[in-house]
Amino acid sequence: MPEEPLTAAAGLLRSAGCLVVQGPWGSGKSTLLAALVADADRPVLRLAPQPGDERRPFGTLTALAGQLPPTAAADLPAALRPVALPDRVGTLHPAAVPDPSSAPATSAAVHPSAADPAGPAEREAVRLALHAATAARPVLLVVDDAQWLDPATAAVLAHARRALAPGRLSVLAAVRGAAVPVPVRQLCGDHAPRLTPAPLTVPQLADLLGAAGLPRRWAGPVHRCSGGNPALVRASLAAAGPARADGPALPGSVGDAASREAERWLETVPAPVREVLLTAALSEHPTLTLLGRLTGPAASAARLREAEDAGLVGIAPDGAVAFAADALRAAARGGRAVDPAAVPAAHLALAAAETDPVHAVRHRLLGQDPRDPRAPHAAADAEHAAALARRDGERALAAELLLLAADRVPPADRTARSRCLALAAADAAAAGRPDLAARVAGAVRAARLGPSEQVAALLAVIDTRGQALHESDALIARARHLAGDDPVLLAAVHLRDAVRANIGHGRPHRAVRAAALAADLARSGGDRVLEAAALTMRARMERVLGDPASARSLERARGLGVPVSRLGVRGSPDYLTARHAVFDDRLDRARAVLLDLLPAAEAGGDAEDVQEVLRSLAEVECRSGHCARALEWAGRALRHRSVTGLSAGPVSYTAALAETAGGAFARAAEHAALGLRVAREEHDLVFTSRNLLALGTVRLATGRLREAAAALEEVAALEAGQQVGDPTVLRWQPELAEAWAGLGRAREAHALLVSTRAVLGRGAPGTGAEAACLRAAAAVSSQLGEADRARGQLRTAAELFAALGLRLEHGRTLLALGGLERAHRRRAAAREVWDEAAELFARCGAAPWTALLDALAGRSGPTAPGGPARSPLPTAGLTGAEDRLAALVADGLTNRETAERLHLSVKTVEAVLSRVYRKLGVRSRTELALALRRPVPERRGRGH
Repeated sequence: MPEEPLTAAAGLLRSAGCLVVQGPWGSGKSTLLAALVADADRPVLRLAPQPGDERRPFGTLTALAGQLPPTAAADLPAALRPVALPDRVGTLHPAAVPDPSSAPATSAAVHPSAADPAGPAEREAVRLALHAATAARPVLLVVDDAQWLDPATAAVLAHARRALAPGRLSVLAAVRGAAVPVPVRQLCGDHAPRLTPAPLTVPQLADLLGAAGLPRRWAGPVHRCSGGNPALVRASLAAAGPARADGPALPGSVGDAASREAERWLETVPAPVREVLLTAALSEHPTLTLLGRLTGPAASAARLREAEDAGLVGIAPDGAVAFAADALRAAARGGRAVDPAAVPAAHLALAAAETDPVHAVRHRLLGQDPRDPRAPHAAADAEHAAALARRDGERALAAELLLLAADRVPPADRTARSRCLALAAADAAAAGRPDLAARVAGAVRAARLGPSEQVAALLAVIDTRGQALHESDALIARARHLAGDDPVLLAAVHLRDAVRANIGHGRPHRAVRAAALAADLARSGGDRVLEAAALTMRARMERVLGDPASARSLERARGLGVPVSRLGVRGSPDYLTARHAVFDDRLDRARAVLLDLLPAAEAGGDAEDVQEVLRSLAEVECRSGHCARALEWAGRALRHRSVTGLSAGPVSYTAALAETAGGAFARAAEHAALGLRVAREEHDLVFTSRNLLALGTVRLATGRLREAAAALEEVAALEAGQQVGDPTVLRWQPELAEAWAGLGRAREAHALLVSTRAVLGRGAPGTGAEAACLRAAAAVSSQLGEADRARGQLRTAAELFAALGLRLEHGRTLLALGGLERAHRRRAAAREVWDEAAELFARCGAAPWTALLDALAGRSGPTAPGGPARSPLPTAGLTGAEDRLAALVADGLTNRETAERLHLSVKTVEAVLSRVYRKLGVRSRTELALALRRPVPERRGRGH
């Protein structure tokens, strides 16, 4: 159970004396109740009503008798003390309790009237019983599945609770669904606090997968499959355990297991609701309007609202209907309870109701038998619809339509089948859909098509593997064998080999050779598109190696005049031009080119093209100090990744950059840590280095120098192993030199800076990389006692950053300069420099840097009225609950005072504080205060 919701729930229950936990099926309500019960400091009475109990007077109350002390139970009427039968309250109550269904006549006899479900005698009896039960100690009453609580039980328990002294009887209830039934409101009160367990997030799923020994890169696919619903997640992990864990895609068995479990969720709504959900699940873009055409607007809307209340779907303001999990959608259209004959009938009904001609064709094809005499005509319709979908950027839909077309082509027409499957392979690759690419490859094999079709299908499978290209060796070897002597086919294979050599093996020299060979083969085969792509790849790798030939290779690619629409964005010389502008700090130029490319990427429908442009735009805005824009672009990239299922390694790096610039250091560290774990699993050396750099930068900023140096030293080793020769591409050297200087390793830092600046002087003088080296050199000079030299280096660096428009780096340099001035007791000079930095950070929207400056300058951050002072320095790696607790302890509160302030037990405070110490690498309250940059509190009694 994640600590944050448990801490919040415990605080609400302790402060209000009651808590209603509500949410859909499988959302973790019972798990949360169990965790709260395990941590309870008082006796617990447990009730778990069953379906139908809500219609039986005192159907739930009878379960209480077996749990009361004999003296308390004696106050109950005999009718409320039936003979105990085996357990009916599931995991929360191991004791035997009575089953009211075994004595319906008795239960009815104690029910005075429908208008008054509990008479005075029953109310008084229960009050006396609970008074006796709570005489010695307060008691916690736990009601799981309280949606089935009967009104009579609720009435007598509510009466008893009101009659008891405050705090003697706390109530914890769990309710399935969005609405809280009247009996629960009667028991807990209309103003009782409510808590809905949040779905598990992608980072939480990554941790769960890692703990289970499974690839963390599956976190995104598992999240889409399960919607973060804990019950579906458990089913997914159980199925993933025996599955093959080294493949790039989530095994199909995981989705199947989650779908089977999702059928139980669907069973919580009536059959008419499931019928509407079947139709919604078959539609690509279900809406209230579309579904209303089939069953009537009023009936359809009412049933969908019921599904929404059950958490099965969400309905947007514009009427769009979205399933809470892919597994729910799969279960709704193909579960065991679905009549197979109903599916084609629903497709044909949707074909008649659909106004989009492309989707109408899709539904018509799926509703017809492929052996229908009209199938050849349907194949032509499908090809035309696929072309329209491709034009509008819906490449996955285009691939599906072409697969349907290929199934309907006459057996003798191999040319048409080959054409459909070749186009389907390209569309599946562009959509980043390994499932569709695998279907295409299977269809090509089944049709025994020629080498060109087989190579195209294999390359599509490779292209959908994203960053996990280390697993493509066998596929590339197979494709090379099938290509034979065909220069164009060989060129396409060698181009993928170049990409694999860079990302999967970290061998840019080999990548250059493979790209050069691909360009030569494409030229000999007369394929200008492939030649331009290969030359662009060659130029990219030459720049990484610091080879001046990069500019010539890029110019050759541009000279071929191939439009971006034919090349794809990320393989085009236009995109590489923008990336080189980023490296050279020509940010206005980079931004202009990228903004021109974004519409082309979106129109082309290539998932990786869109992702690359969004990420690059975020990086440009980080560099230029437009932090809000950087966060916006990074947010779009994260959302795009969640929909497309691309690797989390690259987008996590981008999110870490944006959060470091304008969000929070803690979130930046979380993103970088996730990206690092995924990149390592995928053997993606490129983004292993980048995420390590992002993590090292956060640790450096937050004063965790040893951890910063460790991360950055690993970057240095990786870059050396890959023989990266251009320091402007990934600027780790100044960060590592600054960390080393802070650790007293000035000589090593100086040597690193000398070698780095020598390379920059040959190829990139006057860049931001040069200015960053100057700032790091100042840290070295300061360590060597050369304050005047350090001051001059920082001022020169600040001027260079300002001239380049690198506002955030300019502010960081002023921050360092102010620290130097204060260290030498030049307080007025420090204040002046820091005021300038504060103004610059404010204009940038650089929230974490503003907080860091406030901490160093001793300024007060904003505090909530009546709340504890907030740490002005966000601490990487801590959860929100841990950060709040750490701030109180660092301010001098004892464990007991902290427990009272946060409404926790002292035991919980001690456990959380131990985690904080471990995460921050501290061993005492004094070290914690220093880590949070607080004044060291006076020593007080430990835990008292």
